[in-house]
Amino acid sequence: MPLRVTMIVTSPRVAPGILTAPAWDLLRQLPVLTASPAHPQLDALRAAGAAVTVITGEDSHRETADEKLAAWLSPHVPPDAARIAWLADPVAPSDLDRQLDRLAQTTPPDGDEAARDLIVDTLLATAELPGSALLDAVSVMDRLRSPGGCPWDAEQTHESLAPYLIEETYEAYQAIEDGDVLMQVLFHARVAAERPEDPWDVDDVATGLAAKLIRRHPHVFADVIVDGSADVVTNWNAIKAEEKGRVSVTEGVALSQPALSLAAKLLRRASGIGVPLDVAVPVPVAATDQAVSGVEGALLSIVADVATTPLSSSDDAERAVGDLLFAAVAWARAGRVDPEQALRARARRFRDQLAAAEGAARADSAAPPDPLPAERWRTLWPSPCPPAG
Repeated sequence: MPLRVTMIVTSPRVAPGILTAPAWDLLRQLPVLTASPAHPQLDALRAAGAAVTVITGEDSHRETADEKLAAWLSPHVPPDAARIAWLADPVAPSDLDRQLDRLAQTTPPDGDEAARDLIVDTLLATAELPGSALLDAVSVMDRLRSPGGCPWDAEQTHESLAPYLIEETYEAYQAIEDGDVLMQVLFHARVAAERPEDPWDVDDVATGLAAKLIRRHPHVFADVIVDGSADVVTNWNAIKAEEKGRVSVTEGVALSQPALSLAAKLLRRASGIGVPLDVAVPVPVAATDQAVSGVEGALLSIVADVATTPLSSSDDAERAVGDLLFAAVAWARAGRVDPEQALRARARRFRDQLAAAEGAARADSAAPPDPLPAERWRTLWPSPCPPAG
């Protein structure tokens, strides 16, 4: 007689103990097994009288044949039990969870159940309100940022994430222009839910986001081993390229973003496949100063080239200035400086200096400053603050 396993599928976005009546009836009647010692429903089930056994540390369940899986489960099943409940992990499914779910998807032919060693079905044990799938993404992000999670995610701050927010904003804008709206914004989700063709809502977005985060962090949710955050970035880009079928690292870069961000993104993509900076930013052939090499040498050489380019030649001037700015972005990347943030900070310092000079002009003349001679502005202009430290 085959062993019948009913997978109890719950969600971390539902409070512990809030299960459907059929789920409670089954969990009180049957032996309950799980491979998740930290399952969010575990304490509530035991408090309600359910007999839950946690089984871990075995590798035999990696076998693909259901008879091997049945043989492995048998020692953990009471002798007189023909049916058990299996409590699947709602956040990071184990190998056992995935194996049982695969078997649950294969319905045995009519009358052929007795020929099988294991019969698996599924029971959805939680009922959810619209929008509750957002908690899946919250749960996944909490796992990534917690001890033992992802080293790259753990290193991030508000400041370090700012450039990615800018990139994502422009990628989302370009996605809207391309007609493929995939933004995690409630307004767009509400509009999409009203579409008669292919509607989707915020739960679909959150579910997809949680699945993407799990899929792209195999070092947290699977058995991939990484050696620091650099490996995390390499794996992320490789998984993303495979998902999207990309053949070039330039694909997916939003060209509508600001030029500094665009240059930094392309240089970062190139670096990810090993392109050295001296290839991306070559030193001009006319350079004669060999004392400084690398990106610094290229930058100094291009500065000299720009200084000797006649501004009357608009095409040459535009190309020279573009080379200068691109080299400056590469130089910033070599120093682990975000060029967009650096230029923004410099612009703010200029704003403060300009406002201070205007204030000095008003105090001097007791009236808002009209255009003043250049020498007067040089007198009023405040000295830059010395670097901190």
